[in-house]
Amino acid sequence: MHFHFKNLGLLDEVDLELGKLTLICGENNSGKTYVTYAVYGFLREWKNIFREFIQDKIPNITGKNQYQIDLQTLFSNDADAYLEEIGDMYAKLLHRVFASKKEVFEKTIFKPKFTQPINFNKPYHLTITAGDGKSLATLSKDKNSSILSIEILTTDQIPQKRIFSGVRYIIADSIAEIVLSDHLPRVHISSAERTGAAIFRKELDIARARMLKALHETDSEAIKKNPFSLLQKMDSGYAWPVEENIEFARKLEDLEKQTGPLAEHNPELLDDFDEIIGGRYRVVKDNLVFENQKKQRFTMNEASSCVRALLDIGFYLRSEAQPGDLLIIDEPELNLHPKNQRAFARLIARLINADLRLLITTHSDYLIKEINTLIMLNQGTQHTKNIQKHYDYKDTELLDPKSIRLYMTSTVKEKTKSRGPRSTLKKLKRANIEPERGIEVETFDTTIEIMNKIQNDIMFGDEN
Repeated sequence: MHFHFKNLGLLDEVDLELGKLTLICGENNSGKTYVTYAVYGFLREWKNIFREFIQDKIPNITGKNQYQIDLQTLFSNDADAYLEEIGDMYAKLLHRVFASKKEVFEKTIFKPKFTQPINFNKPYHLTITAGDGKSLATLSKDKNSSILSIEILTTDQIPQKRIFSGVRYIIADSIAEIVLSDHLPRVHISSAERTGAAIFRKELDIARARMLKALHETDSEAIKKNPFSLLQKMDSGYAWPVEENIEFARKLEDLEKQTGPLAEHNPELLDDFDEIIGGRYRVVKDNLVFENQKKQRFTMNEASSCVRALLDIGFYLRSEAQPGDLLIIDEPELNLHPKNQRAFARLIARLINADLRLLITTHSDYLIKEINTLIMLNQGTQHTKNIQKHYDYKDTELLDPKSIRLYMTSTVKEKTKSRGPRSTLKKLKRANIEPERGIEVETFDTTIEIMNKIQNDIMFGDEN
């Protein structure tokens, strides 16, 4: 998937193509968070936007119990236009994603693009039932067929026209799942604010905050005349990623009871994660605690900052992650010792090779250097195999450079069309990745070189 933004917060232009692993580096206040929040918001909201306009394109074939939709015809010559329309509609929602004023994103332009052609190969079957368990309709599509078949089942209690009206909503979601879901993955984000959510998760109540905010902003007479006006104003006041972290943290006791598909098929990933935090999260008598390797238990207030910073990520990997999902992590190195930053980089590689996708912002030279090591070891020469064995790297930790994208926030000068003075633009710059040398990260290398020069001058420079 390719994301193109113009006038996105601090960045004048963004061209971002997601790989299996996508890394964004840059100085503070350079626009990294704008990119990750915008990508997250789009992947969270695209299906709702798609549903709004695709329903009007679904044939209105009332009076029939069975009918078909040819998805190839529905999307022929229109797939890019649909995506462009979704992008235009989403750009108008960006202020809600960031919980900011509307004018902040008035000039933002968003043009998403498919990097792979869409297809209609996925088989599909769904039965829609009423509250009493009786079937109302079925939707089905054979593998490698573009025909979606819909059957409305007759019932004495519910008129067929009413069933079809309700089913249109579900048909739209089914079309989105069949055609677009492989290009637009499920998404979970761990924002930099996740540590606070871990500590105050019981005190933070999004629903209550929405209600109080709406009551404060809505005239009492207006509420009496139209109680639903209160619901229309019930925004939380939090940016969507922060809101997700809070809501996710509030349900951890329930999540502890379930195991997600990724963890079910790759339980060793959880062992690797537990090794990094030095124990595991447990729910004891409905209370969330951290149990270290000595079986000592600590509340989240008592636990180390590392344990709190990785709480959200740990529960997501254990309870919800599915192959093909996109996990966005804002600064995974938060509160981690350099040793654990290296260990987390190796965990990232194992997650990628287990078919989880990651988008990460980072300031960590340790994390990037370890990822470089995993890229260089992937060459598969006898020499790299010997190094791999000597330092105990597993095959599942090696990284294919073709699956990785790294971007740096940068300031560039470009000529204007009028051939006047060059304009200064803030963009994302894609880094080179070489199998033999890994990734070049200028923002880190320059700083390290300056520090090395200063220390060399102190130790070996001429005192005069």
